[in-house]
Amino acid sequence: MRTMIRYTLLLALLALAGCTNDGEEPRYPHSSRVMLVYMAGDNSLGGYVRPNLDDMRRGMASVPAGCRTIAYVDTPGESPRLVEVTASGMTTLHTWPGPQNSAGAATVREVIGRVRTLAPADRYGLVLWSHGLAWMPSWATGYLTHSRARIGAIWPPTKWFGQDTGERPAAYLDTADLAAAIPNGMFDWILFDACFMASAETLYALREKAAKIISSPAEVIADGFPYEKIMPALLRSEPDLRAVCESYHRHYADDPRPAYRSATVSLVETSQLEALAAATASVISAALSADPEALAGMDLSRVQALDRYRRHFLFDAGSVVRELQARGRIPVSLAEVWRMQLARTVVYEAHTPAMLNLPLDECCGVSMYVPAASYADLNAYYETLGWCVRCYPPDFRIER
Repeated sequence: MRTMIRYTLLLALLALAGCTNDGEEPRYPHSSRVMLVYMAGDNSLGGYVRPNLDDMRRGMASVPAGCRTIAYVDTPGESPRLVEVTASGMTTLHTWPGPQNSAGAATVREVIGRVRTLAPADRYGLVLWSHGLAWMPSWATGYLTHSRARIGAIWPPTKWFGQDTGERPAAYLDTADLAAAIPNGMFDWILFDACFMASAETLYALREKAAKIISSPAEVIADGFPYEKIMPALLRSEPDLRAVCESYHRHYADDPRPAYRSATVSLVETSQLEALAAATASVISAALSADPEALAGMDLSRVQALDRYRRHFLFDAGSVVRELQARGRIPVSLAEVWRMQLARTVVYEAHTPAMLNLPLDECCGVSMYVPAASYADLNAYYETLGWCVRCYPPDFRIER
């Protein structure tokens, strides 16, 4: 009898361990929801990885049962690894044997595929954590110079998306490559813990990758999102993404350190981005019909910039439409139609009065580029973007 009991227990333990016959794929425990945190931290943000992981660990104590958080972690001088973050600590699920380009589309694709295998789930969410520069091409990272107000000032460090300085030369991840690496339909939501990613150009490129996207049209302080506070809302059966945005905004707006009271955040319904592009196309077409120089001749000093570079390239989309209306280039009725569509697209937006030393008099939650002749090589690239193709007349050529 004891032999039979031991034999039965052994069979049960083998089944629980996921043992399979030769040639069969191992079976992994199924979860109701898995959050993948892709931490491309092999750069100046490496020191912020561990504090964010610790915040996630604390947040997991309040997460519903049956949910998991898996983080891909790439930091300077260490082998990239997949770790599971739980309330009790972190467990390594996989370690790559050597350096890896975490700012490469192939790596993003591999990580997502591996997580799908190791952590099967009914639903997934994705956090993209790194440096970022909206829709700008990788070769343009040295194209922009900081404003004099930014140089030498004592401000908290900020971050953007997709940089790996372990590569020589440093590697960057263009928006088009990122979009190609993320499968359609896998993720319910995407959260960008990175600067500038709430640009119309970027969001439009990612419109089929998730139903909702949380991102910032301006910079993100390097400390990132307050994961201890937001983990329960992210991992609910029906995630409360508005609460996530509110927590992020309040976390910085109420910071006792004045320099840290800087945050912009928006929640976008990606199903509405095509309609927003159509409304924007109507605005641009009407403006160019009224004045072919409506954009090239726009006084950009009258438009709200959302970056702090000497030559701005990210402008508040609402501010652009407001300026075209104020100059009589589009009728009030068309501007109102655009604003109504914006409200259906950006379902939540919040911002502090300033982003570090940049006053935010206007911030609708989405940025857009205004073509300028001084950015000749950038304009040539911009014309290849889906947003530009959709919003500008086929025969329109940006002055350069």
